[in-house]
Amino acid sequence: MKLTDKESYSLPVIFAIGLHLAVFIGGAVLAGLTESAPEPPKRPPIVNATIIDVSDTVIGKREAEQQKAAAAAKKAQEDAKRKIEAEAKRKAEKAALEKQKREAETARQKQQQAQQKAEAERNAAIEKQKAAAEKARQEKIAKEKKAAAEKAKQAQLEKERKAAEEKARREAEQKRQQELERQKQAELERKRRAEEQAKQEAERRRRAEEAVQQAVAEEEARRREVEAGQMVQSISGLINQRITNAWIRPPSARNGMKTLLRINFLPNGEVADVQVLKGSGNTTFDKYAVDAVYKVGQIEELADLESYIFERNFRQVDLLFNPQDLRN
Repeated sequence: MKLTDKESYSLPVIFAIGLHLAVFIGGAVLAGLTESAPEPPKRPPIVNATIIDVSDTVIGKREAEQQKAAAAAKKAQEDAKRKIEAEAKRKAEKAALEKQKREAETARQKQQQAQQKAEAERNAAIEKQKAAAEKARQEKIAKEKKAAAEKAKQAQLEKERKAAEEKARREAEQKRQQELERQKQAELERKRRAEEQAKQEAERRRRAEEAVQQAVAEEEARRREVEAGQMVQSISGLINQRITNAWIRPPSARNGMKTLLRINFLPNGEVADVQVLKGSGNTTFDKYAVDAVYKVGQIEELADLESYIFERNFRQVDLLFNPQDLRN
């Protein structure tokens, strides 16, 4: 805790005053005791003498204490004086330092103001130079712009002249190209017509040849169809004959009995499967008809047929088994 100037002075003063009062009151009390003490009776003088150390007596002790108190008071006064002097010196030094600071601050402010004034004058001079330079630059730019505009104008005129010449050249070239293109198109059209006529003639000849080939093919197809029909009819009769020959007439067979069989052949003529599509009403008759087909087993002539004839006519054959020599 830092004491104020008033507090730093008041404590030593109070201490010194109190010390003086204590010394003064002690002296008065000691004097009163000395005056009120009764006078001792007179005695005859004694020859024997004794050496007494005053410092060991009460008065000696009081005097020693008074001297100590006086010395302490004096020392306190001297300490207070030195402290007051030191404080005064400190304040004087502080005041001198504050004055020095104020003077230095004043000098600094004056120097700063002088610098600011010089800076302002220098900035003003710079701005003036900049303004003059800017004016010169603007004048130069204006001259350059004027020269550039004149140059651009001349360039534009030259460009327009060249553009007009180029336009005329392009138009002439376009007309020449159009004439060449017209001639080319005419030549292409002539060639196209010639090619078209050649194509039409070739197409006419091709159609004539195709008509001849188609007529021959149709005739060949009709011939083959007739031959195939005859072959199918022949082999169908052959199948029917062989199954009939392999058939064993059951005792219960009668005239008018007939069974519709579906026979599946393999390409080599073997019987793959036999089904009764519609029975005769007589189970034995139907069974003997199926057994006759399995007994035949294979029609070798089917292996010699062309595949399309076999697939169309003999892959699956529906045979109506109807013997004519049965009993009534």
